[in-house]
Amino acid sequence: MQWQDSTARAGPLVNIPGLLLELGCDPDPVFEKAGFKRSDLEDPENRISYLLGSRLLAECVTATNCECFGLLLGRMASTSHLGLAGFLVRAASTVGQALEALVENLDLHDEGGTLFLQSEEDYSLLSFRVHQPGVSAIEQIYDLTAAMMYKIMRSLCGGDWKASEVLLPRRKPRELKPYMQYFQTAIVFNSEACGILFPSHYLRIVPPSADELLYHHLELEANVLHEMQHHELLDALPAMLQRGLLLDRCSASDIADALGMHVRTLHRRLRSAGTSFRRELDRVRQTLSLQLLESTSLPIGDVATALGYADSSGFIRAFRRWTGFSPASWRKQNKD
Repeated sequence: MQWQDSTARAGPLVNIPGLLLELGCDPDPVFEKAGFKRSDLEDPENRISYLLGSRLLAECVTATNCECFGLLLGRMASTSHLGLAGFLVRAASTVGQALEALVENLDLHDEGGTLFLQSEEDYSLLSFRVHQPGVSAIEQIYDLTAAMMYKIMRSLCGGDWKASEVLLPRRKPRELKPYMQYFQTAIVFNSEACGILFPSHYLRIVPPSADELLYHHLELEANVLHEMQHHELLDALPAMLQRGLLLDRCSASDIADALGMHVRTLHRRLRSAGTSFRRELDRVRQTLSLQLLESTSLPIGDVATALGYADSSGFIRAFRRWTGFSPASWRKQNKD
């Protein structure tokens, strides 16, 4: 199954030309080599290809010979570079609400990665994982993300805030000083996840920018944008499921990968749209079963296999639920 390229808002990448100049590098050849237009980064709201954006980061590292380019880019970013998701963070009533809002709405900014918040009594972990296949310079994406997560926590908890640990899924860089100066805490390289670990009591802090009315307004706007995503997803899903059935790759994980999103995002979007993956798969199976029974002479067992059932009995039970008839009875009644 062919992978779908996710998109992301230009957001913090708008600072790339300035950072290249700061590091003594002409931006134009770098952009040209990456197949990128500088005009695409003039507006943080522009949506760009996730794969092309990652290729640009890779070219930036090569051109500058700076292995901490993503970290420096993250240091230059602000919460506002995340767009609506960032504005929700700033208006939230507590740090916990801010991080939950970021987790739920990051897809409005970044479709190629997923944010997680795991909270226990003593410690909490805010982590990020790229799920878009085929990305370049993934260590730069994680450095950029970790730096931005850290900046978000400092904006909510105070400029002197420090995490208990910073987790980076990358090899230990040759130059540690930029990382130590910025994070000022223990850094775990070669980690399985990109994240920041901190005491859970910070979740109860009231940020200085908390604004309940503004948060409610922004939440309504986010719901509208998600509703638009739901319609797009429901329009694309039937064809994707049919292709998945044909290739015997129709699990929720398979379809989420083909759509360029995390499986959790897929389930969440479908739930918000008032449906579920199982229900949508069921609908596609019903439609295909009627087509195959009416237009072909395939044995019932072959129809069941084509629809992804392990055996005929499961298909027959499902078909009775859909129509009130067995497949054989329905085919006989609808035979030309």
